[in-house]
Amino acid sequence: MNSEAAHLMRCLQQIHKVFINANEILAGISQPSVCSEVLLSAPGTAYMLGLSEVYRVSKRLEEGMKARKAESEALLHCLRKVDLAWNNLLSFLAFGHSVFQMLNVNLLEPSGESDSHLSASDLAPEPVCGVCLTEVKREPQVSSGNSDPIMYEGSCYHASCANFWLNCVDATLPGGT
Repeated sequence: MNSEAAHLMRCLQQIHKVFINANEILAGISQPSVCSEVLLSAPGTAYMLGLSEVYRVSKRLEEGMKARKAESEALLHCLRKVDLAWNNLLSFLAFGHSVFQMLNVNLLEPSGESDSHLSASDLAPEPVCGVCLTEVKREPQVSSGNSDPIMYEGSCYHASCANFWLNCVDATLPGGT
């Protein structure tokens, strides 16, 4: 496995662990009314929105994998496991319908990365995120919860990608390519 594929695999495996942990937490709530109360509380809603941002990171990783033609059977299998764990999480949201609607809107909104208007600055290649290996647009990505791109030691990152990497994968950000 080359270094890019290993890097993507590390990140996807950690995303899977986060989703498995969240599934275990929610499965431990025995009463649907308690699950609903937890999900509809401010901390529960914030937790689910954070998990939805982690899912967005997984989708960027998938996009980076395809763009780099790094699609191995192992990576595709890990992506399937992430999607399955995410879909299992969504099943708990039947208890918190308003949270589910908010997550659906959050995931379906465009992330501010549209190519609908090209300008002279669009002719220059965008920097590549050191985590997900996709282009980092220079404009804010407010609808996805991201802010302006983060620059660190000459590399560029989506805020959510850098945050996930530092909190769940490694204490040192990977360099961009």
